[in-house]
Amino acid sequence: MESVLNLARRARIAGLSEDFQLGHQTLDEAAGLLSHDGEKASAWIAIERGRLHNTAGDPKAALPFFLDAWKIARANADHNLAVDAAHMLAIASELAEAELWTLTALDYIAANGVSHGWTAMLHYNLGWTYYESGLYDQALICFRKDEKFQSVYGDSQTLKISRYAVVKTLRAMHNLNEAITLGRRVVEDAETAGDKAPFVCEELAECYATVGDYDMAAEFAARAYEVLSGNPVFVRDESERLAKLATLRRFIQPLDHCCLLPPAS
Repeated sequence: MESVLNLARRARIAGLSEDFQLGHQTLDEAAGLLSHDGEKASAWIAIERGRLHNTAGDPKAALPFFLDAWKIARANADHNLAVDAAHMLAIASELAEAELWTLTALDYIAANGVSHGWTAMLHYNLGWTYYESGLYDQALICFRKDEKFQSVYGDSQTLKISRYAVVKTLRAMHNLNEAITLGRRVVEDAETAGDKAPFVCEELAECYATVGDYDMAAEFAARAYEVLSGNPVFVRDESERLAKLATLRRFIQPLDHCCLLPPAS
C-alpha cells in the first residue's frame, strides 16, 4: 500500500503535467489512507490539492487548501511544510495578502530555524507579484535579494534564473544599458555551462531593439527563437512572443516593444 506522502508526490507530478483529473483522483486515494498516516498527512493532501487548483488557473479555489495545510503543519511542527504552505498562500493571493504571507513566512523561518533557501524563494516569488502589479522598484529589490543568495549558495542554474528576473525588471524600468550588461554576462556564463539561455536572449533582443541596435536584436532574437521554437509548451502558450522573436530575427523594421510576461511555472 502506498503512503499518503507518495500519493501526494504523484499528484504533484500529475499537476505539473496538467493532468488535473488524475491529480485529484490520486489525492482522493490518499485521503482514504489518512487513518493509517495520521493528521499530519492531511496537510500533504491539502497543499497538493491547492497546487492542482492553482496550476489549473484557479487560485481562489486553492487558497482554502493552502490555509488548511499551513494550520495543520504548524500544529504538528512540520516547519518546512508550514513554510511551503505560507509561500503558496503568497503566490495565490492578491498583492496585499501576498506581502503579509511573505512576511509571515519569513518570521516563521527565523523563529523555527528553517532553511534560508526558503527566504530566497519567498523574495523571488514576491518579486514576480510586484512585477505583475507594475511595481518594478519593489520587484527589483526582491530579485536582488534572491540574486545575492543564489550568488553565494545557489548553482549556475538558480543564479541564471535569478538574474533573468533582474534583467527583465531593469528593462521594464528602462534601465537598458544595465540590463544589457547583466544579460550579456548571464548568456556568456550560461554558454560556458552548455546552456543557451533563450529567455535571457529574448530579453536582450528586446533591449537592443529598444535602443535601436537592430543587428544585435536580430542576433539574440535568432538565438532565442532557435531554442524556443522547439519547445512545444512555449509554442502552444506563447505564440505572440514567438512571432515577435521571428520578426526581430529577420531584422525587418523597428517595432512597438512591450514588456513580456515571465515564463509559466
